[in-house]
Amino acid sequence: MSINSYGGRNSAGQGAALRLNITPQPKAERAREPVTRSRGLVRGQHSSTKMNRMVAWESQLEQKACYHFEFSPVVKAFREQPQTFYLPASKGMFRYTPDFELTLQNGEICYVEVKPLSKLFTLKVLERLQVANQFLAEKGYHFIVLTEDELNFPHRIRNFSNLRPYLRFQIPPHISEQAKAWVEQTTDPTLEALSRFLGFRSTAFALIAQLHIGFDFDQPLDNTSPLFTSAIGDHHETCFFTYRTGPDFKQCAVPSNPHA
Repeated sequence: MSINSYGGRNSAGQGAALRLNITPQPKAERAREPVTRSRGLVRGQHSSTKMNRMVAWESQLEQKACYHFEFSPVVKAFREQPQTFYLPASKGMFRYTPDFELTLQNGEICYVEVKPLSKLFTLKVLERLQVANQFLAEKGYHFIVLTEDELNFPHRIRNFSNLRPYLRFQIPPHISEQAKAWVEQTTDPTLEALSRFLGFRSTAFALIAQLHIGFDFDQPLDNTSPLFTSAIGDHHETCFFTYRTGPDFKQCAVPSNPHA
């Protein structure tokens, strides 16, 4: 995959438009009983291999965001509730703490708000997000919003959860190259066949988790799952999630899903 453009701040300090190299996206599934702040907080911790620590989350959407940050190569590092800003409002100042701060591979900083879509376009919320967007852009930062339309992919989240332990596996370069060559030369390669070729199922999982071998993350992972040669592992700009940017916070262009 190639990247369109995602770097640089202009000379005036205004953050450049964020255009990440997004993987193809299916249509998000609606949660039957979404948990929102109005119905009670759900808190937990995400065991992050990328950060080598536990990352706190305060909603199911934030938990799903953590999984996307963990597996997206473009995200070099991420942290929760990074800092509080004091921003101007029509009736004085208000405190604003983004849900996450992302450090991208090129060094750019991107602040993230995770919010249910139903709340995004209420007047008060939208106005505050627009103020935050303008303030952060003037400081040279990116600002994005993620909703269930960007995060609610049950198969993908389940695959992320199952594969996360294998992010820690050390894969010798020659094993990765042998596996890639095998996938290229094999007719209809599957997870089961790759496991037999390598001799260890855990190595096959690690190659998929670390994106050396391609797999459709939006389909259930099982023995019959088709594999393909992946270019993602060689491109640090790849992003698993789409996002919304100001001032209108409409979803950015979504690549079509070739597996749909």
